[in-house]
Amino acid sequence: MAKVLSISSQVIYGHVGNSATAFVMQRMGHDVLPLPTILLSNRPGYKALAGEPVAVDKLDALLHAAEENGWLSEIDGVLTGYIPTPEHAELSRHWIAKIRAANPAALYLCDPVVGDLPRGLYVSEATAEAVRDVLVPVADAVTPNLFELGWLARRPIASPASAIAAALALARPTVVVTSAPSGKPDSVANILVKGGEVFATVSPRRALTAHGTGDALAAFLLSYKLNGFVASASLRAATAAIDAVVEKSEGRSELALIETQAVWAAADPVLAPLASLPGLDDDDDAEAG
Repeated sequence: MAKVLSISSQVIYGHVGNSATAFVMQRMGHDVLPLPTILLSNRPGYKALAGEPVAVDKLDALLHAAEENGWLSEIDGVLTGYIPTPEHAELSRHWIAKIRAANPAALYLCDPVVGDLPRGLYVSEATAEAVRDVLVPVADAVTPNLFELGWLARRPIASPASAIAAALALARPTVVVTSAPSGKPDSVANILVKGGEVFATVSPRRALTAHGTGDALAAFLLSYKLNGFVASASLRAATAAIDAVVEKSEGRSELALIETQAVWAAADPVLAPLASLPGLDDDDDAEAG
């Protein structure tokens, strides 16, 4: 069992932010310390919405108490998701550095929750820049969606090859691009770029009202990595898990995380097949299964 600090939003109703990631990682066998950057009644999109960001000094005090109790020295992984202000990004970097000083093997996965298509940025530009310039450069793994990748890499993305080039431009050990072009209009790809290796899985494109798929996928990826899976197996298992959730979530306002847990939390997980992507050949180091 690993111990994970999860820094993200939290809602009292629904499955986004920590309200998705904490349950996923706990169900996958890990001990989770969920730190809420913002507390909300629910995600935006419902009739009523209440809540506000949690002050940085309050979060800092919570983490100092956790440190004094000896819990942070036991952290094996950190996941950051929704960051509401540049100051929250700086706070996260500060504590990630302290955790790594205590445990140099601790993994940090940055899910850069700054926007999506077709809306674009849904945080301030200053906050998005802080995620890009403060958090991404210290991450072991980054999990942007297609819009976020283009924004972070400062380049347009229209093909699998351009997605891979943009992922490489982030210069991080591992980048997983979600909702990436697959080369076919009825499907999307998850593309993992790790050094000179590229792995991809392809899933059906579905019309989905529920939010939080990126949060859940990041939690699946980190969980499988902490469970000892190699990169390609982590991608395959995480894709199969999120596909099981999404399939049951069609027509619903929230992800079917609870109903599908027996599938994605199985001791012997289903592995989605690796896929070849059009426009890539053997010289591009793309692996197919």
